[in-house]
Amino acid sequence: MTAVRTLLTVVVATALLGASLPAVEEARVDRTAARLDATATRLSDAAAGLVAADDPVPPGERGASRTVVVALPAGGFADARADYLSVGGLPNDSRATTVGYRVAGGPPRRLEAGVRFFVGERPLALPPGRHTLRLTLVRRGGHVGVRVHVAGRADTGAGARTETARPTTAGGSGR
Repeated sequence: MTAVRTLLTVVVATALLGASLPAVEEARVDRTAARLDATATRLSDAAAGLVAADDPVPPGERGASRTVVVALPAGGFADARADYLSVGGLPNDSRATTVGYRVAGGPPRRLEAGVRFFVGERPLALPPGRHTLRLTLVRRGGHVGVRVHVAGRADTGAGARTETARPTTAGGSGR
């Protein structure tokens, strides 16, 4: 009789686990998407703050800048894998004012930043991990925007935290 109860307990536990796994995966994807939405918004806000608060300087001079640290989860128990975070468009869609991302092979998501990003010929696509981005206010071709480049990649841990943007110039003038 004990063997029957044990077998029945294992069968019920397996059925419950199987029924709950899709909900757990959906929660992981939703959690990661919410984190990346917040990261994209914070990055956009930091760029917009530079444009609103400072003036671009002539080429060759050091302009106002900010450093933003972003973390993209590589996947784990609580988070789904972030495929990428992109600045200046999506990997196959260059829109200079877009920050986008994709979670776990799902559809790309985009945030219109309202600020022109200068990142090169193609959008800047960051893989999972922790990245330090340098945002610098510039004027190019008659357009004011923010140049974005990767200043460093600290690690690839899924538990890395995203820090808020912080000014790196005294008084925000950058001069």
